[in-house]
This record gives sequence, structure tokens and C-alpha cells, in this order.
Amino acid sequence: MQMTALIQAINYLKEKAAEPGLLDTYKKLADLTKQASRNANGLYPEEVFREKESLKQLLLEGEPDGWGYASYELFDRINSNQLFGKSAAEWLDAAINPETKDMQAVSSELSKKAKLVSKFTENAGKMMQMLEQMVPSEILSGAAEDGSRSSLLIFFEGRLSVQNISDLERYSRLWDGILGTFSRLTGEENAALNMTSFNNGRVTLGVVAEDKTVTALMTGVTGMLSVLPVILRIRKSQVDLAHLPLINDLNNVLEDEIKILINNTADDTASKLTLGFMNENTDTEEMTAEMSKTLKQILSFIEKDGKIEFKPLKAEIETATTNKTLNESFFIARQLETISADLNEALANKSNQQGNNIAD
Repeated sequence: MQMTALIQAINYLKEKAAEPGLLDTYKKLADLTKQASRNANGLYPEEVFREKESLKQLLLEGEPDGWGYASYELFDRINSNQLFGKSAAEWLDAAINPETKDMQAVSSELSKKAKLVSKFTENAGKMMQMLEQMVPSEILSGAAEDGSRSSLLIFFEGRLSVQNISDLERYSRLWDGILGTFSRLTGEENAALNMTSFNNGRVTLGVVAEDKTVTALMTGVTGMLSVLPVILRIRKSQVDLAHLPLINDLNNVLEDEIKILINNTADDTASKLTLGFMNENTDTEEMTAEMSKTLKQILSFIEKDGKIEFKPLKAEIETATTNKTLNESFFIARQLETISADLNEALANKSNQQGNNIAD
């Protein structure tokens, strides 16, 4: 766990919890939903939905913007009760809508959240005091943090957790190859890959790369990840179609569309990278083909639970947009894992049903 990431997450949440507007709006909405629960006709006053939108806006404004994965993941863990940010706004949307049946339960949950927000400032302050007393000041300042000289962090966890030395060697080879492609593109020195942490199968590799290579990587990752929201929509459509009694197999058609989308995006992004970052020794046709393959490897890595965080050593290299895109992509990847399981189940049920119909 990176100490600076933990401190950043705690301080940020402490600041958000102390904002009076957030706590007041939680309390007001809890009161309004309690009153609305007494309506015998099941119709809720418009004021409930207006106040819900006010709270939702405050929550979305409190979402960390442009954080790297390490800090954002800690924010997400500490915010497991969904009190702040985007996750709290999503809970609110699901809890309060015209179809809500039990507004009393919603009111109770909002009251609990208001109490937790109220307590958070005090608890966060105590956590910071404990850290200051127990952790050496040079670590708190970040001077001794592992990976502090890395311009890129690569996280292996979840389905990519390291179980043995063979896993570690395989993952290292993968990223040596990816980084080598970008170094050859820019003509800069090969990026150095070092292990910065290992804990219960979760491995973090730090990469020390030169500026042009880091910028090219950021451009390539952002371009390639643009396919994920589209893939998510297609997967959701596949699940819906799998439940319909259709004769033609549209699932295979949509699978082909996903492959075409990924290939075209990889080729287009690779072409832009080659033109934008090539050096005098670059064979453009060969590099574009190699880069297209590399970009698809990066996409596959993220789809399988891999994480990336950019943190270039030069402050003038802007990372907020790229890291935000990455964090959104990690969330989509988790959704895709769930939806893919739903799709496989729906297709299996459909196949069994067709088999039963033939038997009959």
C-alpha cells in the first residue's frame, strides 16, 4: 500500500465530510423521504426528486478527478459505505425513483449515511494522528516510498494475481514487450521494469521511462480504451437478445462486430502513434502493425483486471485525463466480467431450451 495514496484518500474524504452542504442535504432528503413514505397513494412529492438531484450533484462534485489508480482504489475502499462521490450518486439513483416501493427504508438508510458522514471528520482526524505518531516522517512525506521514481505503475491483482514464479515471469515478459514497442517507436532508451511491491499475490511493477515514451503510452492507452464503453453496450444487447426466442443467431454477429471494433481502433490508434512519435529509424508500416498488436495486449490486460497508473516525474506532463479514463475503464471491465457471465448463462439456457424443443 502506498503511504502517500492513503494520506491523499483520507485527507480528501475528511475535507468532503466537513462540507456542511453535504450533511445538511443528506438530512433534509432523509426527512422528505420519511414524510413521503406516509403517502397512501404511493405518489411522491416533486420536492423529493428535486432534493435528490441536489444531493446527487454534490456527490458527483465530490468525486476525485484525475487520481491515479493507487489513490482512487483506496478512496473506493474507505468509501465502501457509499457516502461520497460517484458510487454514492449511483446508490441514490437506484434508491429514489418513481418505482421506489419502500420510501421508509430509503429514509432510514439516508439517516444512517448522514450519521456516518458526521462521524467521518472526527474519525479521519484520528486516523491521521495515528499515522503521524506511528509512521516515520520521511515516509509520510513520500521520500522513502517504493516506486517514487517510477513514471508508470502496473498492478497485477484479481484474475491476474501472481500465484507462482511462472506468473511473474510471464507478466514481466508481457510488459517488457509492450514497453519495448513504445521505446522503439520513440527512439528513447528502453524502459526499466522493477517490482515495487508484493502482497498476497498482488504485485506492483514500477516503470522508469523517458518523457516521450510516457506520453506515447498515455496517448495509446487513452485511444485504445475508447472501445470499452461501446463493448459494454454491445454486451448488454447480447444479454437482452439471448432471452428472446430468435431463430437467427445474432450473438455471433455482435461478437464479430466487437472484433472489428477492436481491430479498427487498434489500427487507427497505432497509425496516429506512429505518425506522432516515430523517430528517424522508424519503419512506419512495420511499426504500425507491431503497435496495433501491442495496443490489443494492453486492452486485454485491463479487461482481465490489470491496472495502470501514470505518474511522470515531470509535472508539466498532464496525467489527470488519462488516469480518469483508466479508472472509468477499470469500472467498465468489472461490469463486463459480470455481464459476460450473465451472457454465458443466458446462452446456455437458450441452447438447452432449443434442445428440449427438438426432443419434444
